Amino acid sequence: MLIDGQFVAVSETAYDNARKQAELPTDFHLVEATALLHHDTGNGIAQIHLPEGLVVAAFEDSQGHRRYGVVSLLMPRNKT
Repeated sequence: MLIDGQFVAVSETAYDNARKQAELPTDFHLVEATALLHHDTGNGIAQIHLPEGLVVAAFEDSQGHRRYGVVSLLMPRNKT
């Protein structure tokens, strides 16, 4: 999976665990993830680096419905 411009191997166990953390049924699939949260403060966009292992994940079902949540994928993040 591509996360923040890097290919990251996500095990099936981590994938299933992430879906359970978001309390989603098995027909939702992980389609996007980022460790960088963007927040519109009203005075501009603040970028917030989530703690290591946490990502904002987008899950989608076969009808195209999306659900978002912060989940743990237990992945290392580059220190930049």
